[in-house]
This record gives sequence, C-alpha cells and structure tokens, in this order.
Amino acid sequence: MYSDLVDLFTFNITCITMYYMRHILNISLPKEMAESIKKDAQAQNSSVSEFVRTAVRAYKTYRLVRIVKKGEKEYREGKTVAVNSIRELL
Repeated sequence: MYSDLVDLFTFNITCITMYYMRHILNISLPKEMAESIKKDAQAQNSSVSEFVRTAVRAYKTYRLVRIVKKGEKEYREGKTVAVNSIRELL
C-alpha cells in the first residue's frame, strides 16, 4: 500500500513538472545580495523566483536592445551590406 502511494505521488509530481516544464536552478550568492533580493521581492509582492525571472527577462531585453542599437549605428556609418535576399549572404 505504501509503495502504491509513493508511486502515485511520484506520478503526480512528474506530471506537474512536465506540465510546467520548470527546472530548478540553485545558485550561490553572497549573504547580503540574497537578503537584498528577498527584500526587493517582498517590496514588489513577488516571490524570489518570480523576481529573479523578471530580472533575467529584463537583462535579455537589455541585451537585445544593445544589439539593435549597435546594428543601427553600423547602418548609419555605412558598415552594412544591402542584399535582396538572405541567400545572397550565404
């Protein structure tokens, strides 16, 4: 009977994990940084996990904006090549 309950519990956890496709990532932070993140998350009525996810999304957006701005600068400086299709680049 105990074995059946463990199997059922494991099945439910597996289904939930597969449904959400979440992966647990453990990181090591200095104590002060961890405390600061917890306080900031609480101030935003957010979990620490959601706070970190938001920070990662913001960082990825920041990187994308930098790439686009670099491309625009290169375009203005004439460092780009005009092509009619991607095949011309290959």
